[in-house]
Amino acid sequence: MTRTDPPLGLRVAPHLAVVSVGYVMFGYAGVPEFYLGRYEIGYASFGLMLSATLLPFVLVQWPASRLVKRTATTRLLIAATVAQAALASTVDFAPTFPAALGLRFLWGLGAGLVLSVGATHVARLYDGDAASRQQGVYGGMLTLGGAFGFLIAPRLAAATNGIGIHALGALGAVPAVGALYRNRSDRLTAPPNAASGAADASALTDRVVLLASLCYVAAIGSYLTLSAFVTAYFEDVGIGGPLNALVLGVATLGRAAGGSAVVGLPVTDPRVIAGASTVAALGFGALAAAPSGPLRVGLPVLVMLAVSLPFGAIYNVAAGATAAEGSALATVIAIGNLVALALPAVTGSIRDATGGYEGAFALLVGLNALAVGSAVLIARARR
Repeated sequence: MTRTDPPLGLRVAPHLAVVSVGYVMFGYAGVPEFYLGRYEIGYASFGLMLSATLLPFVLVQWPASRLVKRTATTRLLIAATVAQAALASTVDFAPTFPAALGLRFLWGLGAGLVLSVGATHVARLYDGDAASRQQGVYGGMLTLGGAFGFLIAPRLAAATNGIGIHALGALGAVPAVGALYRNRSDRLTAPPNAASGAADASALTDRVVLLASLCYVAAIGSYLTLSAFVTAYFEDVGIGGPLNALVLGVATLGRAAGGSAVVGLPVTDPRVIAGASTVAALGFGALAAAPSGPLRVGLPVLVMLAVSLPFGAIYNVAAGATAAEGSALATVIAIGNLVALALPAVTGSIRDATGGYEGAFALLVGLNALAVGSAVLIARARR
């Protein structure tokens, strides 16, 4: 249930903002051949285009945790959303690959603030099971934006030589800013009085928060690797069309369903995390060993669903662990992205060296097995 009845604009604004972020973050991955040719790069460098956004995601978490402790998230989201939209409009004009990396890095500073502040915004509006559901929907909107990017980017690459692959995401930020501005004086998203300096510091060392961070490493690392390379993967097995968008669409449904599971089913957040991570580990193992055939096509869809289910549960476990929910969420997001930022480049290097992704899939098996163990420990700690 909600803590009160927040205005519709406050409830939908973070979801709209993160759709814009998802479009800019992943849309480029829908046209790998365009960027490989435009900048004369290999798959390892192509993976760096995603890593360039993940590093600033890590760097902004500490200032984000300080800002949400002092200011209402509504006002912070207005500034962060405007900043990421303005920076997104510049990336398509990068003349060189280093320039493209630099501009995506700068965009990541604004986008990272949107992601972290938006998650805290949701945590301040909802409690309990409703919070899990809304965090799942929030994460799903990021992948929905990426799915739109996968559908639109090929047309823009052909029609405009790439102009708009990033910049079009700025349009998605307009309704979010409008909704937030109408509610700019609200107090529902103001910092809670219970958040003290001691609580803020405890979030950095809290056992449940750190275990949730390990779960997030597996979920976000798996999700980002699949998102960055799913188009190239399907091209390698001879499949074109919008199947890549379908995979991200499944991720959207998975995130929303995972957050809702604790509402309608007799399961807890740790059980959602453990069960989904188990399926993901088995799925990646099958992908690493599967011969050519239908499994090569169907397994990415199944695995993406599995790695998307735990997001809402992970956010809710972290937010509920201490009184400083903003610091707890920032810790989880920072640790997860710090580890995950290497995976796109590592996966691209494996693809360049071996012509396949089996080595990367094996690595993701290990990460998801670690998440299963962490979820079990979270359940014991919460008892």
